[in-house]
Amino acid sequence: MMATSAQQASQDERLLAAVAHSGALLPFLGFIVPLHIWITQRDWSKFVHFQALQALIYQLAMPSAFSVVYLLGFWGLYGTMLGGLPDGLGGALPSGLLTLRCVLVGMILVGWGLTLLFGLLGASRILAGRDFLYPLLGRWLVVYMEGSKNI
Repeated sequence: MMATSAQQASQDERLLAAVAHSGALLPFLGFIVPLHIWITQRDWSKFVHFQALQALIYQLAMPSAFSVVYLLGFWGLYGTMLGGLPDGLGGALPSGLLTLRCVLVGMILVGWGLTLLFGLLGASRILAGRDFLYPLLGRWLVVYMEGSKNI
């Protein structure tokens, strides 16, 4: 799987990797923690290199997805307001757009919860000496890194 596993990594390596994953606790700024660790420690440890890079990509991808969903929700909110204008101030809002808005807000909340959950899960598994891969991203990154001989 990876060049260095969590069991083979030193306590310092595991701590740095756990801190990189814990960056998820900082909403929309969490990527700064794994970015700093990856830039400063990538040549020191292959384990830290992989875990920090994995956390960095994950913590950049999730807020980016939130932003897209938020913009769709923003459009949905104003779409519902504009949809009620032809009927006057007392007109009913189109239920389809209002439902879309609620679904998008729900997706943002679930996504944010998953970001926190996987960040904390990654940190706790690494500290316990167990390997951690984010769903979808982790396996892809292992294949990519082994293919490019960087890890």
